Amino acid sequence: MQLIIKNKMNQDKQLDVLHQILNKISPISKSIWDDASELFKIKTLQKGEYLFCMGDKVDDFYFLIDGLARYYYLTSDGKEFNKSFAQKKGHLIGSISSSTKDETSPYFVEALSKMEVLYISYKDFIELGIKYSSWNNLTLRIYENLIIKKERREADFLLLSAQERYEKFLDEYSIIVGVVQNYHIASYLGITEVALSRIRKHMNLT
Repeated sequence: MQLIIKNKMNQDKQLDVLHQILNKISPISKSIWDDASELFKIKTLQKGEYLFCMGDKVDDFYFLIDGLARYYYLTSDGKEFNKSFAQKKGHLIGSISSSTKDETSPYFVEALSKMEVLYISYKDFIELGIKYSSWNNLTLRIYENLIIKKERREADFLLLSAQERYEKFLDEYSIIVGVVQNYHIASYLGITEVALSRIRKHMNLT
């Protein structure tokens, strides 16, 4: 009984944290949040566990509450290519192509540390938008942020040198740097580990 109460208190605390984060993206009243929060569940993963894998049908939206994660693709010959990392509280983790269409996820999401997420089914998330205009506005803002992030990453590959991309990575993912090995970072930057080693030497980081 005490464990159940403790888990409920932890989930309520994390829901309050998520409300504060989402409210900054687009205002959500307390009454609407109280309704929405009933649809969320909490999940804890240990380092090395997978939130979902390539080939899974992903029907939920996950919001990072604590921990670190990486998204990566896996080729048929077993080579990994890092798509993105998650470290900020409130970061949306999911596979939109899988949630919105009858498709499976094209990538894996792996916990790089002990990780805690709050999740809601995509169906419930969309129905909240139909029910509440402010929730629909939140959905729009979230999608806008994802599109902007994608545009900026594409621009970085076209306009920045490998060293400039690495410098930007160090600035944006300072926590990740101390957790993942350099070959993971090199994969994310679109360069070889040898090239990253040269950059780090040039920057006096080795």
